[in-house]
Amino acid sequence: MKRSSWQIQKAVVFALVLRELKTRFGGRLEGLIWVLFEPMAHIAIMLALKVVLRERFAGVMIDVAVYLVVAMIPFFMFRNIWMRGMGAVDANAGLFGYRQVKPGDAIAARAIMEIVMYTMIYVAFVLIFLWMGYHALPSKPLEYLALVGVFVMMGLGMGLISVVIVKRAPAAATFFNLLSFPLYISSGVLIPLTSFPPLVVQVLMWNPMVHLVELSRWAYFDTYQPLFGVNLEYPLAWAFGVVFLGVLMFSADRRRLLMRA
Repeated sequence: MKRSSWQIQKAVVFALVLRELKTRFGGRLEGLIWVLFEPMAHIAIMLALKVVLRERFAGVMIDVAVYLVVAMIPFFMFRNIWMRGMGAVDANAGLFGYRQVKPGDAIAARAIMEIVMYTMIYVAFVLIFLWMGYHALPSKPLEYLALVGVFVMMGLGMGLISVVIVKRAPAAATFFNLLSFPLYISSGVLIPLTSFPPLVVQVLMWNPMVHLVELSRWAYFDTYQPLFGVNLEYPLAWAFGVVFLGVLMFSADRRRLLMRA
């Protein structure tokens, strides 16, 4: 029976996801454990540093570990969708000889992988925190889920833009990799923005990730008050803007993307 275009694309993306699983995990259980352990270990180290300091945020009693994780996980999801999407086309260039496989499918497969992986990490941390007696569930779950969706949109948009730029100028990949670290520090994921002088905070507010991080914590804790000026409209405009620009650039450059490096 003849399959529709949508059925073919679903099958292609699923096959690429399985290929990513085999490539990243080495087809072994220990490979899967290591891929999950690496980001979990990074988050755990950051948590340990903060918990030892026993800081209090926004003048209310909030579990420091939960405070960090609810922003770290969606931010890392955004960053990894962006970074891994940027390299998806070159990594799967050999498959584009099959007319069913398109560059967009490779990016979608990597995005799905990151979403699934960080969802598993989030669930693992929530279970650990609940066992430890922390308040580990969001007070506004639908709002939190919607905000995670905006993080994903930002990652997809930046990935699409970056893959086109890197295809034309490979050296730009180094710039994008370096850019992700100051973006992480300036977003308030690890260091509360209340630690900075007011003038610096005003400058950092131009970063759309600041708004998403603050709103994520607002959706998680009843007692958390976001910084003055934080709103959803600004990062949402950025998310739709980068996705639109990314799709436009990707479509215009699709022939170049099919060429081997």
